[in-house]
Amino acid sequence: MIDIPGTGSDAEDARLRAVRYFSDICALRAPADGKAAQLALLRTLEAKSDAELEALGLLREDIVDHVFRDAHFV
Repeated sequence: MIDIPGTGSDAEDARLRAVRYFSDICALRAPADGKAAQLALLRTLEAKSDAELEALGLLREDIVDHVFRDAHFV
């Protein structure tokens, strides 16, 4: 069964709205220096060669997921 937001029960829709609301608030409160550090790490990893990334156990297409892994909560 596929669950499409807006088609469920009123209680579930309200819960999803509340989760999104508080998620947005928390995203705005994230420390700017933490974001700057993540962007710096992203740029550093993107500048590495594929061989250097392989030595770190990373693929180039996984850099963003690796750097922002704490932001993924699906």
